[in-house]
Amino acid sequence: MSAVFKWYNARLATKPVLTQCLTTAFLFGTGDIIAQTFSPDATLEGKYDYIRTARMCFHGGVVFAPLAMQWYRMVSTRIVIPGRPAAEALARMAVDQMVWAPVGIATFYLSMGVLQLHSSEQIKQELQTKWSQTMVRNYAVWPAVQFVNFRMVPLEYRLMVVNFVSIFWNAYLSWISAASSEQRYGYS
Repeated sequence: MSAVFKWYNARLATKPVLTQCLTTAFLFGTGDIIAQTFSPDATLEGKYDYIRTARMCFHGGVVFAPLAMQWYRMVSTRIVIPGRPAAEALARMAVDQMVWAPVGIATFYLSMGVLQLHSSEQIKQELQTKWSQTMVRNYAVWPAVQFVNFRMVPLEYRLMVVNFVSIFWNAYLSWISAASSEQRYGYS
């Protein structure tokens, strides 16, 4: 494992943006692979949707990673409470969950809708039916993760920590994004 960590650190030192974008794309795709592999959706039985995985990779590497890198840098430089690291981490986590989480989740559904060539009305409907449920589940997972992330992890590794936890979070997002409202809520 240390060889992988050394390799990652070397790439992070020489090409940080590219390294984080590619890593994020790969791990978003991994989440989708998990979602499709273990999906209860009978329409997927025996089939694999490569385009869906490509959409997740694209969103992770081209949309999410660049935004997240800037967000973590901004939060880390603007929310500073000298001599009180726990209070600082708590403040960063609170801002992250009140600002980034709602915007990030909306951005995910917007991105997926655009990549699926949905109409603006379809995208609006997706946001109305899925965003609040996703936010509730977000608050069950991410506040604790982000508190630890902001408290203990150096800035250059924060996106990687999020990416690893996100493997399963992205599996959930991929599953809920791909599911119709009827399937999710048991109407069919």
